[in-house]
Amino acid sequence: MGQMGDCYEAAAKLMYDRCLMNPECGLVLVHGEVMGQGPIEGVTYGHAWVLDGSTVIDRSNGGNVILPIQLYYSIGKIDQINNVHTYTWDEARRKLVQFEHYGPWDLNTETGL
Repeated sequence: MGQMGDCYEAAAKLMYDRCLMNPECGLVLVHGEVMGQGPIEGVTYGHAWVLDGSTVIDRSNGGNVILPIQLYYSIGKIDQINNVHTYTWDEARRKLVQFEHYGPWDLNTETGL
């Protein structure tokens, strides 16, 4: 999970690639507050990822993290922080047009990051 990276863009582009020609793709875009790891341990910040059923896909910073939702949410303390916004493809598409950027759209974090 990377801070100050391209997570919002990477997650939105994954949704676009998988859902544009298949609006019933079932993927969910998530903008949420996560707990940092490594050098930013203890710092919460906004992050974006995609849910495919019970699997998280995180393509931020050139990566391709694919983990079970329980593990990903545990690592990032996402359930403990409990600050997430989810978007279906239709909702995400509308937000992209409305705001003209990849996000975050509705997420406010404690740190402002």
